[in-house]
Amino acid sequence: MERKDITQQVVETPRDQALSTNLTQITTEIKSYQSIAGQSIFEIGNRLNWVKENDLSHGEFGAWLDSININHDTANRFMKIAKELSNCHFARRRTPKVASLGVR
Repeated sequence: MERKDITQQVVETPRDQALSTNLTQITTEIKSYQSIAGQSIFEIGNRLNWVKENDLSHGEFGAWLDSININHDTANRFMKIAKELSNCHFARRRTPKVASLGVR
């Protein structure tokens, strides 16, 4: 499966530049950021699952999470999301959005 670079989808607004006052523009920007966030959560979860299942000995995963500054509860949520979405047709058809992932 080919991976696309999601970092080019949205341009960060410089801190000294005001946000748009156009509600349609702001809505479009929010939806774009949601898409990027959803895809990122899914991809991080996939990688965490792979590392836990294939790369580390029993008991090393928690220490590794600490070493890369990922909270254990957050890692577990991302991993659960990736597993659930990998098992459904939804994951193969479109990028998950944060709202549909149950992320708080």
